[in-house]
Amino acid sequence: MQRPGGDSETRWKRHIVRQLCHRDLQQHAAFRDLVQSYNKLLEKSVFLKDLTEKIQTEPLNHAARSPSSASHSPGPSDLHAIQKEIADLKASNGELAYEACELKKQVQERDDQLKEQSVRVAEFLDLLEGHRLQRQCLEEEEVRLVCANADLKENYDRLLYRRLLVEQNLHEKETEQREVIETMTRKKAMQAEQQNNLNERRKDEMWKSLVKRALRKTVSAEGSQSMIALGSSRFVGAIRNLFDLNFRKEPTDCEMEDSWYNPSSVCVICSPPKRALYSQEIHDSEIHAVRFSPNSKMVATGGADRTVKIWYIVGGQLHIHQILQGSNGGITSIEFDPSGLQLLAASFDGSAHLWKLDGRANESLTGHKGKVTAARFKMSLHRAVTCSMDRTIREWDLHKAACVRCIPVSSYCSDVVCSDLYMIRGHHDKKIRFWDSRSEHCVREVTLEEKITSLSIGQDQTQLLSCSRDDALNLIDLRQGNVLQVFRADGFKCGCDWTKAILSPDSSYAMAGSSDGTIFIWNAQTALLERSLNGEHSAAVNAVAWSLSGDFVVSVDRGRKAVLWSEY
Repeated sequence: MQRPGGDSETRWKRHIVRQLCHRDLQQHAAFRDLVQSYNKLLEKSVFLKDLTEKIQTEPLNHAARSPSSASHSPGPSDLHAIQKEIADLKASNGELAYEACELKKQVQERDDQLKEQSVRVAEFLDLLEGHRLQRQCLEEEEVRLVCANADLKENYDRLLYRRLLVEQNLHEKETEQREVIETMTRKKAMQAEQQNNLNERRKDEMWKSLVKRALRKTVSAEGSQSMIALGSSRFVGAIRNLFDLNFRKEPTDCEMEDSWYNPSSVCVICSPPKRALYSQEIHDSEIHAVRFSPNSKMVATGGADRTVKIWYIVGGQLHIHQILQGSNGGITSIEFDPSGLQLLAASFDGSAHLWKLDGRANESLTGHKGKVTAARFKMSLHRAVTCSMDRTIREWDLHKAACVRCIPVSSYCSDVVCSDLYMIRGHHDKKIRFWDSRSEHCVREVTLEEKITSLSIGQDQTQLLSCSRDDALNLIDLRQGNVLQVFRADGFKCGCDWTKAILSPDSSYAMAGSSDGTIFIWNAQTALLERSLNGEHSAAVNAVAWSLSGDFVVSVDRGRKAVLWSEY
């Protein structure tokens, strides 16, 4: 059996032989003239030597053969000629001898070069043999790798076949699961429709009872029956006209100042806003935060221009009331206290600022080493909580403007809310942590898919809405700590790390702004998209706020614009 690579080895040997023959021809041609000259010199040297010996021995022989030769001895001229010829022969012989030595020396040098080249040829032959052995090893390695690859290919084909079977089973399971989900969705939709019909009936009965009680005091029984005859869709307007007679009247400045601190009731049943009443650029740079006052008559906005602006809502428009200054960094969050007399704002300058809206001096809560991302009032009016990028949460005594407790955390906190029992924090490590105010330690954690951007707690403190960077809103039951609903929609994308989502005052809807300027509203019970508002914002919506009265919604964006929305 012929060894692999035999033909290649024979070609290598033939190539080397051809190279040696070629080199021999070149060197032979170089030395051919020298060898011929050397041979001629040797022949001349031998000829002269023989001639000299013959000349020296010829007179003696001639004398021995012919005794009478003495009488015929050569004359002086003949001797002189012979001596001259001998001298010339000696000179020529010396030159030839010198040339012979030089040629011998050159021949020796050529021999040394031939030896050196022979050594180099031997080295090249050894190197060639090493390469041949290395090539043989590589060929053996190649054969081994080919066998190993064949085994791997066989295993890969086997695994691929198994994968196809698993994918087929998975596809069948997904189809079955999709069918089950569709069945459950239809059932839930039917249940939700039944529940909505029941709620509508209860709502109609409640409004009818409210209208009857109100009309007993203001109008006659006949007028009351005519009001009840109105459709359920107009009960809200009738009640508002009864309880807020100045709703459509333009108030004076004095009336607005007097009503600034007057409390208003919380809306029991909210409806999603439908149209924009007001749209205007109200800050010098992008707006990060917006918040309604407790009586729903004012709204505060703050952004990267380091100011907080307070606006009246009059006739469906925003009118500037007050500009609060004193922050050395952009405003990240805003909150009114329950009385509406104080406003707390977090800032990128590493502090929180407390403004007294009755004209007294403001306070700065300093102590954080990083940007303050959120600031909230606790249930006590004289306590506040701030969180920062320095991975600490601080609790403040507002009477003293002093920090009373500093809580280190493992991941920096993006937002915080407070209830009667808990201080709830959203972190960038994708976790929501519940800090028990009574035992003063973390009692529960909820892990989401991505980092948290905002938290919003319902008015009844039983539900918590979170917004995260996975473009989803999660509704969490605060009593059990589990996720009730997950809100997603095609086109909704969380625009930044501080995008704020909110619950409606009656906790029936969840609302958030998207990076393309669209506002999405979901039904909190069914997790279905209720409505989307677009056409007003051309930049990412950073925050939204829903008034406690349920009348208005304000949204702010990166393009310095604020939009006032209403359901009418």
